[in-house]
Amino acid sequence: MRARYKIGMLAMVLGAMFAGSCSNIAEDERLIYVEPAEVNRTVLIEDFTGQKCVNCPNATNAIHDIQEAYGEETVIAVAIHCGPFGLASGLMTDLGQTYWNHWFSDTQGQPVAKINRGAANDEYSQWASVVSNELKKTTDVSLDLSTSYDDTKREVSIDISALGKVGVKEKLQIWVIEDGIVAAQKQPDGSTNKQYVHNHVLREAINGDWGEDITFTETPLPLHRTFVLNEKYVAENCAIVAFTYSDNGVSQAIIKKIKK
Repeated sequence: MRARYKIGMLAMVLGAMFAGSCSNIAEDERLIYVEPAEVNRTVLIEDFTGQKCVNCPNATNAIHDIQEAYGEETVIAVAIHCGPFGLASGLMTDLGQTYWNHWFSDTQGQPVAKINRGAANDEYSQWASVVSNELKKTTDVSLDLSTSYDDTKREVSIDISALGKVGVKEKLQIWVIEDGIVAAQKQPDGSTNKQYVHNHVLREAINGDWGEDITFTETPLPLHRTFVLNEKYVAENCAIVAFTYSDNGVSQAIIKKIKK
């Protein structure tokens, strides 16, 4: 992620330092909370795609170019297999279909993206411009994410620290995505590539289809979650994507590999 600042935490650390050198400061005056400063945000691209979609590989290439320009931790892509061109016996999931049904209908073509949960955009040639504009914005939310993996149990531990303006309520969503999945994909010329490599594929949600409610406090919110990784997934190719969002869109997102 381009920038993650824990301004509130820094203020309290400095307060403690000064308290140690100025013993005449009253106890209740030593720690001063400072609202988090606005920081550079990351961008989340939710790519609603399908294995039977002839134009979806072009959209994938467009996302690849965007990530090449800004970095995969700055522009976080998630391929959500769903909709009329999803393959039920392939990478399509009930979770992906839930999102599709919420935002779209079967009259909506694919590929289509929601960038930071803004308006739907089915012109992948425009996605780079939308991402560029989103990157120019700031956010009050800072996220830190760490993971650990137990090979024997296939258990993943997730620790998230979230800081934002005190009292603001948002949703925190945690997803598992996977790279390097070899599966069939329709190509722009109408052929089918059975050795196509699918990346950043949405596999499942860790904390519910729509995440969980959080309310920011003066100190970073500590959130700890564990789950057992599905045996079908390759641990080395999996990552955790976490993001906060509201009706105004995605505030901040972060990604971390499950297994280093």
